[in-house]
Amino acid sequence: MRLVASSTAPCDNPRMIIRRESSYLAVPWKNGGGVTREILRVPPEPTAFDWRLSLASIDTPGPFSSFAGYHRTLVLVRGPGVELDFGQHGQTKLTLAGQMVSFDGAWETNCTLLDGPSTDLNLIVSKERTRSTSRVVQLAVAEAVQTAEWPETLVCCISGVVRLTNTTGEVKELNGVDVARCSPSDGTITCTPRGSTPAHVFVASLGPRRD
Repeated sequence: MRLVASSTAPCDNPRMIIRRESSYLAVPWKNGGGVTREILRVPPEPTAFDWRLSLASIDTPGPFSSFAGYHRTLVLVRGPGVELDFGQHGQTKLTLAGQMVSFDGAWETNCTLLDGPSTDLNLIVSKERTRSTSRVVQLAVAEAVQTAEWPETLVCCISGVVRLTNTTGEVKELNGVDVARCSPSDGTITCTPRGSTPAHVFVASLGPRRD
C-alpha cells in the first residue's frame, strides 16, 4: 500500500496537537480491497512504520491486509458492525461504536459486514520496535488520562463530543473521529464529555521498546 507521510514532529511541548477528521488523507489498502484514511504514521516513508493510526472504510466483505510482525487493534466507529473470522484463532463481532478487538497482524482475517458498510479505527504497532497499550473509555463524567510514562499518548473521540484539558489549562475539543496527540509535558489530560450524553474515547500510549 502506498502510504503518505503524516505529520510526525515529536510532541515536545505542552501543546496538544489536534488532527481533524477532515484532514485525513485517503490511501488504498495494502491488498487493494478498500480505502483507509491515514491519521498518523511514525516514522514517515520510506522507512517501515513503528506505528500507524488510520480510519478505514469497509464497504464490501473480504480479507484484511496482512501485517506480519505487527499487532493490530481495531475499534468500531460507525455503521452496523462487522464479524471478523481469524480462522483457527476464532471469530468476533463488533456491533456497537467503541467495541474493540486486538489481534496479530499476521493472522488471516476475513471480514463480513453485518448490515451494510462500517468504519473502524486501526492502530497497527510493530511488535519488535514499539511497546503500547490501548483501551476504550466510556465517559459519563470527567476522567483523567496520564501521559507521564509514555513518549506518545493518543486520544481519539469515538462518539459524542469531548473536551480535553491539560495541566497548563489548555483546552481542546474533539468531535467525530478527531485525534489529540499528546506528550509527557501535557501532564494529566482531563477528558470531559460535553452535554449529558456519554462519550467514548480511544486512548493509546506508545513508545520505543526497551528490551
